[in-house]
Amino acid sequence: MRSSILVLGLMAFTGALQAEAADKPVALIWKGSKDKAEAEGQVYSWGKFEKLFEKTGLTLPEGHPRLVQSKTVPGLKPGFWVWLLGTCPSEDAGPVLEHLKLLAPGTYSREVKLPTKKLACPKAPESPLLARDEVLKVPPDATLRVFTQEETESPDEEGNGNTVSRTRFHFVLFSKDGEVLDTADTEGDMDVSGNDSSGPIAYRCTNTRLETSKNKGKVVLTRQCGASGFAECGSMVSADESVTVTATDLAVSASAMERTNIEHAECE
Repeated sequence: MRSSILVLGLMAFTGALQAEAADKPVALIWKGSKDKAEAEGQVYSWGKFEKLFEKTGLTLPEGHPRLVQSKTVPGLKPGFWVWLLGTCPSEDAGPVLEHLKLLAPGTYSREVKLPTKKLACPKAPESPLLARDEVLKVPPDATLRVFTQEETESPDEEGNGNTVSRTRFHFVLFSKDGEVLDTADTEGDMDVSGNDSSGPIAYRCTNTRLETSKNKGKVVLTRQCGASGFAECGSMVSADESVTVTATDLAVSASAMERTNIEHAECE
């Protein structure tokens, strides 16, 4: 009986510790070093990360990233200089850290001891960034990875503009050390509806596919597009569209959209 009571007591104590740990805020750290000069030099690779975070909808708190001594942040192990991306309540950190690690794999979190009023957490995008399976190795040691993200647009308060939903494809070229070398993006599936000066607008692009050519360092995106409503005489009603993404060891670029198998509305 005593052993059973002891086991139950230990389980309750362990559960309480886990719950307490789960409630602790965390610091999100991009990089760091024991040497201040080395840590300061890391900022030169931040620019492309910053543009990519902005393009994918992640917003850092004002004044971040910020280089700090770890001993000045209660809870962090002293002896380091670290680039702080923000500090978050435990319940808000997950989606932000997941987004950060997709684009900056070295990012990590550490529990800290800060009051809620002193936390400054990055804002995650409305739509999560998702990694696709396509990976293209680019000699000698770069890697092209593909991510997607859903986007939406709505008319303004005066009714100007269209209702749009689209899938954005992000092509990110990484070095062997996980640094962002270059990025490109294009649209995949899309649904547009609205009105302009000539009348109603309604078209859709579906069946987006990627084909990877490892020998040529290229990824070809294809989709099928067509009008989903009334089409004027002579206007395009359907077409196959494609974009070619080309990667070298230092850069990635996306071509203009090319159309084939174009069909036009008949005129009576």
